[in-house]
Parts: sequence; C-alpha cells; structure tokens
Amino acid sequence: MKESISKKGWLSLGAIGLFFLGKMKWLFALLKIAKVGSLISIFVSLGAYALVYGWKFAVALVYLIYIHEMGHLLAAKRKGIKTSNAIFIPFVGALIALKEEPKNANLEAYLAFGGPLLGTLAFLPAIPLFMMTENPFWLLVITLGAMINLFNLMPVHPLDGGRIVGVISTKLWVVGIIGMVVYLFLHPNPFLILFLLLGISKWWKEIRSETTRNQRDIIIELNQFGLRQLEQYAAATDEEKIRLVNIWNMESSQQYEKFNNMKSWHIPLFDDNKLKEKQLTEVKLNIYRSLMDAANSNEYQNGPTDFENIGTYERIAAKFFKEVQEQTEIRDKEKSYYSSSLKTKVIWFSLYIGLAIFLMITSLYAGDLMEQYKTLLP
Repeated sequence: MKESISKKGWLSLGAIGLFFLGKMKWLFALLKIAKVGSLISIFVSLGAYALVYGWKFAVALVYLIYIHEMGHLLAAKRKGIKTSNAIFIPFVGALIALKEEPKNANLEAYLAFGGPLLGTLAFLPAIPLFMMTENPFWLLVITLGAMINLFNLMPVHPLDGGRIVGVISTKLWVVGIIGMVVYLFLHPNPFLILFLLLGISKWWKEIRSETTRNQRDIIIELNQFGLRQLEQYAAATDEEKIRLVNIWNMESSQQYEKFNNMKSWHIPLFDDNKLKEKQLTEVKLNIYRSLMDAANSNEYQNGPTDFENIGTYERIAAKFFKEVQEQTEIRDKEKSYYSSSLKTKVIWFSLYIGLAIFLMITSLYAGDLMEQYKTLLP
C-alpha cells in the first residue's frame, strides 16, 4: 500500500514537472512581450487575490487571465497592430488597449478570439493532471479557466464575444444584452452593469449608423457646395462677386438666427430629426461664414493648394476639400465595417459556437466535480 502511494506521489510530481516544463517556453516567450508596468500590475493583483482567496486560487486566476490577455496580444502582433501591455486590475481582470482601430469587423473578431482561444488552451493541461493526481487544485484551474473564457464569450460589446459576433450579425448583440440582464438579476455586480451599459451604447450606435451615414452624406454635399461656390466666386466678375457675397451674407444671417433659436430646444434622446436638423444648421452656418471670410480676404486664387504659405481663400478651399475627404473615408468605413461574406460569417459562427459549447460543457462538468472535492479545495 505504501509502495502504491509512493508511486502515485512520484507520478503526480512527474506530471506537474512535465506540465511546467512544457509551459516554460510559453512563459519565457510571453515575458519578453510584457513590460515592467505590466509585471507590477500582475503582482499587485496576485497579492490582492491572495489576501482574499488564498495564494493557490490567486496563482491560478492570475495565470489564466494572463494567458487570456496574451492571446489578444499575440493575435494583434500577428496582424501587425500595436497594443499597450496587459494591465491587471484587481477584482476586475485585465485589459490590453489597441493603439489603432481594426480596419473591419473580421479583423476585430480575430483579435478578440485570440483571448478565449489561448485562454482555453491554458487550462487544458490541467485536465489530464487532475485525472492522474485527483488533486483538487487542477480542478480549480479547469473550472476557473472555463468560466473566465465562457463569460468573455457573452455576445455583448466590449466583451470578446460581442466583438466576435459583430462580424456574424450585430443583431446578436440584443441576445447578449438580454442574457446580461438575466445574469445581472441572478448575480448583481457593479462591473457587469458597466459592461451592460457599454453594450447597450454600442448597440444603439449601430442602430443609428444608417442615420449617421446619411448625415455624413449631407455634410459632404454641403462642403462640396462650398467648394463650388468658391470656384464660382474666383471666376466671377466684380458685379457677380457682389451678388454672391450678398447671397452668402443673407444665408449666413438666416442660419445664425435659426441656430440661436435651436439653442433653447430641449432635444429628447430619441428625437433624431431635431438633433440632425440642429447639427446640419450649424454646419451650414460655418460654411457660409467661411465663404464670407474667403470673399473678404480679396484673394481670388482657385482650388486647394499647398498648406504652407497660402492665403485665406486657399486655406478655406483646402478646409472644405479636406472635410469632404475625411467624411467620405469615415462614411465608407462605417458602411463596410460589418460587411462580410457568407463564408466568413459561417466560419466565425462555427468557431464561436464550438468554443462556447466546449467551455460550457467543461464548466458544468468541472462544477459538478467541485461539489465532490470542495472540502479539499484550498
């Protein structure tokens, strides 16, 4: 019997040794990426969790969160996107900020999926270790890993799941919001309320995206109108210039009076028409003011030129031209950001559902086992 126990002990030590030996390459590679600030935040979180839950739980939790965040970082690195280092926030988790926006939802999904994928791989070795040793610590690692990554797959922006399902259909955010509300009802948490509010904000912004794009179209047309007016003014006779200035002056006064009246408006949150009208009135007012400034400059050169050493007239023309370019780029990106092929949607749906199902089954199975071993847990 003693010999059997001894063999089992050596087998456990050997399995643990192989586990950490296999992880060393990972850890050394990941530590090269991490910086001092990130490491400090890791140790602060480790200490905070250890004080409340004990050091074994703290080590398991920080390890799992760290590998999850490194999944995002490595995914970004593969796509050439610069990020901040992982910063740990005790009792909240960790985050990595992108230093540039993804070009489309497909790339955003790729960056988001890296976290749960690597986070899942991080706790998989604990499964055979638990089977061989029956040490409840490995069961704790499995349970925490499954729950952390499953929670992050909730289809609510800015969680990973919300970023992934965006490429499939932004309508799935509604499912995530409803799920988050139900979860909050069962498990009240102030941080979950923050996630819910952010998710609702993102969903509402997408709902209004068509309205926003139409608004941008009008702003583009107004700035193009400003350019045409400048061209007409540059080629006009003195008499025609006076007529144009009088028209601009009259329009400027009308828009100014209209905008001042709008300042006293109480615009309800969902009254898009009043909000759009107020924004466009301000744009028109600024355009007519700019036209008047150009006319008063007495510089009649035509078209945008070099930005260095140019007169008022050219500077205003360049401003109109730049606004047209910028608004066009933003509008086109907004219009195409969530557009993707059916093949892309099917691939991401399969990956998302597959990983979510695996984590759900693992979480439920490990949770049942935890009940049996709860007296032995640290």
